[in-house]
Amino acid sequence: MRRLPFTIGIIMTLVGVYFFWLYFQILIFGDFLSNLYLWILSLIVGILLISFGPGVMTWSYTTSVQTSFKQIAKQRQWQVIQIPLACPECGKEISIRSLEWIGDEEARCPFCSKDLDIQSSRSYM
Repeated sequence: MRRLPFTIGIIMTLVGVYFFWLYFQILIFGDFLSNLYLWILSLIVGILLISFGPGVMTWSYTTSVQTSFKQIAKQRQWQVIQIPLACPECGKEISIRSLEWIGDEEARCPFCSKDLDIQSSRSYM
């Protein structure tokens, strides 16, 4: 995530909330006719900052996600891993997340600790 634009978006939102608070303080407790320009200015600035602050934060997040996806898409080498659906020793169902990896292409059954036959292939684009 791009930290500077995200931080600027947070600051914009917080300052916008402050201006809304100021707007309501003038409206409720002050004589808003004597402070008419300050009242209108605080309303306009509050609306603008609260509107654009979250947009800046969203923009900074989405551009960082786009950058990471572009880096993944530029990879020239992919690896396909095939694992057995069930352990040949204990017969329990295996998923890729439950495997105990002991090397790059070596894994064990999480239930009985038997070494599994993992087949992998690399493809180049």
